[in-house]
Amino acid sequence: MKIHNVVRNLALIGAAAALLPMGSALAAGPGFDGIVVNANTTGTLSGCPAAATSCNVLIDGADFMQQEVVFGADTFIQTVIIDPLAAAVTSNTDVRDLAFSDITFIQLSGTSNGIAGLQTMVDDPNDGSGNIFEASSELSIGAWADNSPVDLQIQQSFRDNSNTGVAIGSTTPSQVEDDFESSFILGINLDANGVAIGKKMDIIQDVGMTDPNAATTPINDFQRFVVRQRSGDLLLTSGTLTLAENPTSPATTGGTVTWAASDNVMVAWLGQSVGLGGLGASTFGFESIENMTSSATASTFSADSTDVTLAPFDWDTHFGDAPTMPTP
Repeated sequence: MKIHNVVRNLALIGAAAALLPMGSALAAGPGFDGIVVNANTTGTLSGCPAAATSCNVLIDGADFMQQEVVFGADTFIQTVIIDPLAAAVTSNTDVRDLAFSDITFIQLSGTSNGIAGLQTMVDDPNDGSGNIFEASSELSIGAWADNSPVDLQIQQSFRDNSNTGVAIGSTTPSQVEDDFESSFILGINLDANGVAIGKKMDIIQDVGMTDPNAATTPINDFQRFVVRQRSGDLLLTSGTLTLAENPTSPATTGGTVTWAASDNVMVAWLGQSVGLGGLGASTFGFESIENMTSSATASTFSADSTDVTLAPFDWDTHFGDAPTMPTP
């Protein structure tokens, strides 16, 4: 795994979050499509989102455009900024495919309540390395928070794929490089005074590695880490998870954790498979649950299974789809 690229990914995601202005949002909302940097220019921008009723450019210049965008009864100011150091493109190019772009919508008038914005960073597609690096930072407020029923949504993601671009965990024989993906989604519900009354958080991280000398084998070392948290009015009903005891070293006591509607509950799961050459693979799974309202906790692990639908693990649909490992 290219650790320097992982560090770079983490740094750039932090930068992406810092660069987003307060109140910008990045959900579906007004739509981030339709804006291109024009071919053979020094960064001239043009275009209008497909869902827009009309667009009227107010200010434009190299690498910058600001326009009034109307969506039915709602009017927004859209601001688009791209990387001023990017080489001139030879064909009209969607700004979201550039090395850096920032798109924000600020509402001027209308009946909807929301702001939207999207910031993305990718590797220079012309650098010849074949490496894929993608990072995005999103914030959605009000009507544009697309993971209903949340009022505010933050989403960050990045991926670093070394050369092939094949999906992580793929069994495609040509996949001989490493891959790293991470995503973070936070949804919050607010009351009339702006106080958080519900929380929904998901963290998913995948790491895949392959022996570069085995050109006909798929990824043989893979790890997936999942954390999910629900609370307040985003945990609407009660529930129970039972994790079986595992007495082997390191021993886990297992246990049952229950929760009531609106409690603050977090589940963590780790699945790992390491190739052993002709001897098969070594598998490890771990799961824990904590009710932070009642302080009840339980954890367990298995050295031969990662399936959370089977003992010693347990899962509940309150926390979304059960995590799985890719087929080796």
